Amino acid sequence: MPRIAKFTKEDIVASCLDIIRSEGEDALTARSLGARLGCSSSPIFTVFTNMEEVLTYTRRAARKLFDDYVEDVTDFSPAFKEFGLRLFRFSREEHNLFHFLFLSKEASLDVIHPKALECLVQIRKDYDLTKEQSEMLYRQMFVFACGLAVLNKQHVEAFSDAVVSRMLSQQFAASLALVSYEKPVFNPVPCRK
Repeated sequence: MPRIAKFTKEDIVASCLDIIRSEGEDALTARSLGARLGCSSSPIFTVFTNMEEVLTYTRRAARKLFDDYVEDVTDFSPAFKEFGLRLFRFSREEHNLFHFLFLSKEASLDVIHPKALECLVQIRKDYDLTKEQSEMLYRQMFVFACGLAVLNKQHVEAFSDAVVSRMLSQQFAASLALVSYEKPVFNPVPCRK
């Protein structure tokens, strides 16, 4: 006779998110999860096959939290800048979830967030860019915004929203000029003087 699940997937994932939010991803183990739920780790594995599956569901739930956080960015102008500001704010308010979603080894910078994709469509129209140019612009801006977020998270710099807004505008203008320029702006291969 199969064991009856004591907890739902949602209960377990919510506890995972609590652990990650308060202690970070490295603190999430079957043992710590069982302790958070008030049981051994056995009941977890009546619902999930293994910890990899638990992490997959937890990553989806964390992604949903971020998706909700950026849901209305396209109501702002420029939307792309608002997306960058929200990314920065999310890193400040949910620094362990930010790390879990964007900086862990399972994170992928190759996937363009659906809201950012909507912003890119608008940028392509506004600045007459190709799909490749707009994707290059996205990567440049995403990496820049993540860099600001990491500096802030590690307490290297304490950026205000106003400073981040100005820096995002400056970086956007510079990146736009770079991706729009027909010829290479510089020689990317180092050479001796």
